[in-house]
Amino acid sequence: MKPRLSYLPLLIGGFLSLSAQAPKAAAKPAAPAATPDASAANAAGQATAAAADDITVITPIPYAPTLKRDPFAVPNDDASKSQGNMVEDIAVKGVVRGNDGKFLAVIVDSHGKSTFVPVGFRLRDGEIVSITPQGVTFHQWELNTTNRSVYRTVVKTFKNEEVK
Repeated sequence: MKPRLSYLPLLIGGFLSLSAQAPKAAAKPAAPAATPDASAANAAGQATAAAADDITVITPIPYAPTLKRDPFAVPNDDASKSQGNMVEDIAVKGVVRGNDGKFLAVIVDSHGKSTFVPVGFRLRDGEIVSITPQGVTFHQWELNTTNRSVYRTVVKTFKNEEVK
């Protein structure tokens, strides 16, 4: 117990000496007086440049994130709607010939929405390259690449349903 008491005055003295050292406020350079002397104006300009180049001045920069979502949340169904359909998610229900003689494919997406699409229609991971009365041909590429020259060909055929 006795050795601890001998250190107590040293600790208190150290804290008091540290708290007595207050940080000095940064002195702002005075505005140059309206004198015709060019050397005085030059000295004032150097003082403001030195204050601007001071690396000890800390200016706070607020963090404003651009992506406002929870990174641990599971993507919901609405987020997948806005991204588009994938080749595996759609079903080809039929082919319709338009007035101009071109074929349109009747596809149904994963949400049950049916649409008429022409050749060249883009999906999230592919595009329609040809439509025939037998089926629809897709070029499908990887989702995480921008290289569209490497693809696989997917042909989705459909059966003509008999009317009962």
